[in-house]
Amino acid sequence: MADTLTELSQRNEAFWIGLALFLLGVITPETFLLGGIELTRVLIWLGGGILLLRVLVGIYRILRTTAEAGVFGYREGKTE
Repeated sequence: MADTLTELSQRNEAFWIGLALFLLGVITPETFLLGGIELTRVLIWLGGGILLLRVLVGIYRILRTTAEAGVFGYREGKTE
């Protein structure tokens, strides 16, 4: 139970951190530079990357769970 809650917490934290970085990049003026690179672009790319990764992980987990349930259902149907 504790492992599951920790995983859920970490997934939620990653989502909110990604969203916050993305939105911060959107509202940051383009005149801020970080070592010659626009801070706005860095924040948008970093936040968007985290969000995209969270979506891909979510899709993978849904598909994996669906496949496991299908295999379990198939095996259960064959035994009856």
